[in-house]
Parts: sequence; C-alpha cells; structure tokens
Amino acid sequence: MARADPSPEPATETASSDTAQWRLHYHVGDLEHYTEWTADFPSIENYYDQYHHGDHAHDVAIERRAVIET
Repeated sequence: MARADPSPEPATETASSDTAQWRLHYHVGDLEHYTEWTADFPSIENYYDQYHHGDHAHDVAIERRAVIET
C-alpha cells in the first residue's frame, strides 16, 4: 500500500544492482505519494503499469535509490 513520504530522497544512478532499491512516485489530485523502498523491482514495475494506465494517479515515475559505500 502506498503512503505519503514527507522526506523524499533524490534518485541516483551510481550503484550496482545488488544495492539498488526502488519506489513508485505518483500524484493523486494535488497530493504526492510514494511507495516504500524495496529491492523487488518487478513489484514496483507492476505498480507502475497499474497506476500509469489507471484513471486516478498522474505523474507516475519509478525512482531508484542506491547505497553507496565509501
């Protein structure tokens, strides 16, 4: 289930696939929503397809977060 996240983190493109996490970012009306971060990309991709083709959500996007070890 989706929930609002008051502190969205910017997506990054610099991590390997084993440390990447994904979430769905979308709007319903004027409200901005995010799913929880998950490493299960097929689930996020499925949500994207449902929300993108649905009637209620708009500006649907998949975001990527990566853990960068220093």
